[in-house]
Amino acid sequence: MIDLIGNFIIAADAWTGNIQNEMDARYVEQSSLTDLFTEHKFWGWAGLLSIFLAIAAIFYFQFQAWEQEDQEQEKLTSKQKEFVEFLQKASNQSKGKN
Repeated sequence: MIDLIGNFIIAADAWTGNIQNEMDARYVEQSSLTDLFTEHKFWGWAGLLSIFLAIAAIFYFQFQAWEQEDQEQEKLTSKQKEFVEFLQKASNQSKGKN
């Protein structure tokens, strides 16, 4: 019984292997992206470089915008500056009394 099951598994494996080999033999790559790098190397690499530069520019300008927003938030209004000076004077006076 075990031999029968083993023979069945071997036969099924061979049958599925034949189907896979037949499929692989008929498959032909039809990718225009692959053609860009094999037949038109200059345009393929130029396109890849332009994509990289575009992504780098997006990151650069986004980080610049974030930095500018941070710097604008750090700027104090005249009322805020007066309050900070008042706090510093009060802090210095309390240190002088101690």
